[in-house]
Amino acid sequence: MKKSLLATAVLAAASGNAFAQSSVTLYGLLDTGVGYSRLKGSYTNAAGQSVGVSDSTVGMTNGVKNGTRWGLRGQEDLGGGLYATFQLESGFNVSNGSNTSASRMFSRETTLGLKSLTWGEVKAGRQYNVGSRMLADLFGGSFGGGFYQSVTGFGLSAGDFVRYDNLLVYQTPNLSGLTASAGYSFNAEESRSAGTGTADKLRAITAGLNYKNGPLYAFAAYDQLNAPRGSAAGRNGVRPKNYMAGVSYDFSVVKALLAYGRTTDGWFAAQTLPSGFTVGTSNGIGGLAFADGFRSNSYLVGLSAPLGKAGSAFASWQRVDANNTSLTGGDSTMNTYSVGYSYNLSKRTDIYALASYTKNFAFLDDAKLTETSIGLRHRF
Repeated sequence: MKKSLLATAVLAAASGNAFAQSSVTLYGLLDTGVGYSRLKGSYTNAAGQSVGVSDSTVGMTNGVKNGTRWGLRGQEDLGGGLYATFQLESGFNVSNGSNTSASRMFSRETTLGLKSLTWGEVKAGRQYNVGSRMLADLFGGSFGGGFYQSVTGFGLSAGDFVRYDNLLVYQTPNLSGLTASAGYSFNAEESRSAGTGTADKLRAITAGLNYKNGPLYAFAAYDQLNAPRGSAAGRNGVRPKNYMAGVSYDFSVVKALLAYGRTTDGWFAAQTLPSGFTVGTSNGIGGLAFADGFRSNSYLVGLSAPLGKAGSAFASWQRVDANNTSLTGGDSTMNTYSVGYSYNLSKRTDIYALASYTKNFAFLDDAKLTETSIGLRHRF
C-alpha cells in the first residue's frame, strides 16, 4: 500500500488551509533476482575480419520485470474540479544501490501539470511518449509487466519505454471509452543540442488514440523526430517516424493481443549488446537513432492466462523485418520468443520466472541471444 508522507501532514498543520486539500505520496518498486544471458554470433572488426563471439553471464539482475524506482507524486485541489499535479521518479539498482543514471536525480519522470475531469490533463517535463504508455496499457499486469514490454517493445521501437525531455502533453478526458493524447518536445535530448535556436535542438512529436470497453482495448500511436539543423540528419531532412497499433481482448480464461509497428529512417528504443559484441564501433542500438532509408515492420502475438488464484503465465512471439543494413550493419529478420510465470505472495510481493530467446538479434545474421531470470518484486 502506498503511504502518504508524514511531512505533508506536518506542513498542512503548520500552513493552515493552504495545504488542506493537498496530498503527497511516497511510492516505489524493487525488483531483483538472479539471471543468465548468453549471446552467440559474430561481428566484423576494424580490419574487416569476421570474429566469432560466444559470451555468457550469470549474476544478480536489476529491474527485469519492472524497473526499480522510488518516487513522489501529489496533487492540490484548486477548486472547481481543477487540480495541480506533479511526479518525481528516480531509478536505481537494488544490487548495489547506485542510480541508473549518473547525470539525473530523477531519470524516469519529472512532471508538473493541471488536470480536470471536464477538459482533460496537461503535463510538462521529462516523461514517456504516448506510444509507450498506450502499449503498456495493452499488455496490462497479466502480461508480465515491464519485462514483456521491454522484450517485445524493442522491436516496436517507439513502444519500448521511450522518454523525452522538455515534453508537453495534453490528454483529453475519457469520452465513452475513447481517449486522445498529443505532445511536443522542444528538446527531446538536451545533450544533442547544437545551438540556442529552436531548430538547433532535437524535437519530437508524439500522439495517439486509445479505446477501452470492458474486455476490449485498442490503440494507435505515432512518433516523429526532427533532427537539429546542423547535424547530418538535419541537413539531409532525415526524420525517423514510428507507427504503432494494437488490440487485446480478455476472454477471462485467456487474454490475447496483437500489435503491429512500422519504423522508418531511424530507431527510437535503446538496446545494448552484451559485453564483447560490437556493431562497428558501438555495442548496440542507441535510443533516438537516425538511419536514412531504414525501414522495419514488427508483428507481435501474445497470450496470457491465470493459473490458480495467485499465478499467471504468458507467452509471446515477435517478428521484425528490416530492409537494409544502415542501422546496425545487419538486415536479417529478428524473431523473439518469450515465456514467463509469476506468483503473488501478497498484493504487493510476487516471485517470477522469465525466459526469452532471440534469433538474429539486432538484425545481425546468426546472432542468438538467450536470457533467463528468476526474481522477486515488491511494491510499496
